[in-house]
Amino acid sequence: MKKSSWIALGAAVAFGVFVAHAFFSVQPIEVVSSRLERDSNGVHVMTRLRNTSDQPRAFDIEVHYYDANGRPLGEDTIAVKRLDAGATADFSSPPHQIAAVKDFSIYLNNGRNPYGN
Repeated sequence: MKKSSWIALGAAVAFGVFVAHAFFSVQPIEVVSSRLERDSNGVHVMTRLRNTSDQPRAFDIEVHYYDANGRPLGEDTIAVKRLDAGATADFSSPPHQIAAVKDFSIYLNNGRNPYGN
């Protein structure tokens, strides 16, 4: 094998390792657990999050509520001003009196990306 082939192979492997690392470390905030709870105040979502990055983070938690057919019933946004590096914290959405809620989704909004969208 020629020297130029070894260099090209080495560059391809290095690029592959970089892409794999970037793919698995994209989300700085990890959802550890989440559950839908019902009590006398209504229905709300309990979520435990972990900051997997090496710096404090601010972000929004968006909770979307759905009925049994997947139709949206409402949503909440919870602003988290700071979650320290490596910290784990519990969050709760406000309670709602929506009996039809059967499912939910959580979206973590970390702000705009470097491209401005």
